Amino acid sequence: MKTVNPIRYIEEMENISPTVRGIILAIASGAFFASMHGSVRLLSQDLDAMEIAFFRAFFGFLFFTPLLIRTRLSVLRTRRLPLHLLRGIFNGASLLLWFTALSMVPLGDATALSLVGPLFVALGAMLVLGERVRGPRWTALAIGFAGALIIVRPGFQEVNLGIIFVLVSMLFVTGSKLIAKSLSRTDQPSTIVAYLSLTMMVPSGVALIFVWQTPTIEQLLFMVLIGFLGSCGHLLLTTAYKIADISAVEPVVFARLVWAAIVGWFMFAEFPGLWVWIGGALVVAGSTWLARHEARGRRREAAKT
Repeated sequence: MKTVNPIRYIEEMENISPTVRGIILAIASGAFFASMHGSVRLLSQDLDAMEIAFFRAFFGFLFFTPLLIRTRLSVLRTRRLPLHLLRGIFNGASLLLWFTALSMVPLGDATALSLVGPLFVALGAMLVLGERVRGPRWTALAIGFAGALIIVRPGFQEVNLGIIFVLVSMLFVTGSKLIAKSLSRTDQPSTIVAYLSLTMMVPSGVALIFVWQTPTIEQLLFMVLIGFLGSCGHLLLTTAYKIADISAVEPVVFARLVWAAIVGWFMFAEFPGLWVWIGGALVVAGSTWLARHEARGRRREAAKT
């Protein structure tokens, strides 16, 4: 029986615009990341965040072992190794800061604050990658950011170390995402994500020396799950960057707030309040409007040819 790769299936759907396909993959990646972040927060009650970060990278890389064996390591072939290494350093630093922040800041607050990331990425795509960030994409970013502000309206009156960690983490994430977009022009998503997990083990492995605590079997299984969720999320998002402009995909990252609200309610009984749902509705509205606008634009261009 022939197996179907859902990511490849979406990537090759010619009847749907590349931007819409990228948005679908980005929304799906948000579910994986939110589930991973909830698992990290739960596990960080007993283990240091730096140890969790190392095992997230370690088990994330192990999931690529069958692919490495099947392709005889060809998935690691690249002409841009320095960029892969630089991205690993950026993402490793971001991961350490983010996991530490999750142990200090509630999941919803940390996720909401992290939404400044797409603004950094959109600006970086314009300045570094030379992408044209048109009015509709700026509008979608503005709508999503307005939704985020509504959600966090009652909070963030005091700037603590956890909040600072989230903001600095987003700066590193911005660099990582811009490098990922550049790499996606020459390398396959599986190559990019495999190198990401491999290189992230270096900075987190150094930090592990100072915080090591022998995990239980249950904790190890939790970290296997975290590695799986993280790798799937990165694979979906990297594929989205490959087939669509990064400045078009990034507004959809705001939808991660909705996933975070669901995970927070399910895992920690943190039922979202009215402002969360109003803000979440704005997030979804902005992303949906962008997808429909891009689809109409593609149909108009096709009609001209």
